[in-house]
Amino acid sequence: MRLLAVGDIHLGRTPSRLSDAVKERFRPRELGPSEAWKRAVECALTKKVDAVLLAGDVVEDKDDFFEAFRDLSAGVKQLIDAGILVVGVSGNHDVSVLPRLAASLEGFRLLGGQGVWEAVELGTVHGTRVLVLGWSFPSERVEDSPLVSLPVRRGADRVIGLLHCDRDQSRSHYAPVRSSELEAAPVDAWLLGHIHKPDDLTGKRPMAYLGSLTGMDPGEPGPHGPWIVEIEPNGISATQIPLAPLRWETVDVDVTHIDDPDDLPPRILEALDALHAKVDAHEHQPKALGCRLRLTGRSAHRQAFEEKLSHDDPRSWDIRKGALCCFVHDVQLSVEPRLALTEMAKACDPVGLLARRVLALRSPDSEDGHRLVAKARERFKEVQARPSFRARGLPDEQAIRARLESAALVAIDRLLRQREGSS
Repeated sequence: MRLLAVGDIHLGRTPSRLSDAVKERFRPRELGPSEAWKRAVECALTKKVDAVLLAGDVVEDKDDFFEAFRDLSAGVKQLIDAGILVVGVSGNHDVSVLPRLAASLEGFRLLGGQGVWEAVELGTVHGTRVLVLGWSFPSERVEDSPLVSLPVRRGADRVIGLLHCDRDQSRSHYAPVRSSELEAAPVDAWLLGHIHKPDDLTGKRPMAYLGSLTGMDPGEPGPHGPWIVEIEPNGISATQIPLAPLRWETVDVDVTHIDDPDDLPPRILEALDALHAKVDAHEHQPKALGCRLRLTGRSAHRQAFEEKLSHDDPRSWDIRKGALCCFVHDVQLSVEPRLALTEMAKACDPVGLLARRVLALRSPDSEDGHRLVAKARERFKEVQARPSFRARGLPDEQAIRARLESAALVAIDRLLRQREGSS
């Protein structure tokens, strides 16, 4: 049996941080959830799946009812006409609107209304029934784990759990669950919604977040799309299909060996070409590719590079790669000064302090490094608690170290320039 599992779609939401060139070339619908859902439906038809599973937050908000109805109904009709079941649960965003939509769409089965677990049979695999067990948000806030009321499994059925929840966040208002609860549940696979960063679903028992169907802003980088879930006698496997119409990536350009600032723009274009070649290797192509440009390495020309980019700002470039429209939405200078950090770290001044912290962050065994990361993680948790950031998930340790190091290097460079200016 083959299923198509879809994470947070957020129909009605509009992508942000798009360049003027992209806005002139595409309508918002062509890069947002509407197009992503359309591509997912086409994928389901092409792959001849048996069912499409929607893990909540299908709609951004109750005010998006009519726009969501148009897009959702068109896709559901195509799927139902092809004999494909459509099953979903509601999340915290569409707790009121998705039940109303489901009632208006013949063939769309909404599971677990009013917060009561419900199962539907999809068919059989080698004589074994395959069930989808789902739970929907009864209100916008749910502060208790829905797994407390999970029914006891009976018989030898294969059970796929479909749930919108907040994993390992005990104080969350959005159906907090523990990983240990998910693992102990009598369920053969968990397909989760709510966090927009997709997890790794490899293994015979997938148990992870599907991620958002398409990245809506730079905070949702990398490949996004639905997952093909294969149910076989010896296990369950999941493979992501990266078909999002809009993709976000970070492009690093090492400026260590660039001595002439005029050579910087061509080097940036080379890096963008390399990224394009990487994305172009996939079967499904995005329409637009948003890039965060990060200059790295060691150079005495940081200020010259900054001045060059201010006169020839990559964010204003209109970069066409065949049918793909590339654009730069952000430029970060993480360039180190020529002077070695180990020498700087010997000084008893602010520059020396920052240099020591950078070295600590680069050392995985440094207690100071672990302390800095732990302190930053607490700050990230405070920011993540805000509604606009919650669904993105916390950055991992490597990402936290990189952000702290980048900020420290920028501060070192500014301090050195102030020192030069006052001498």
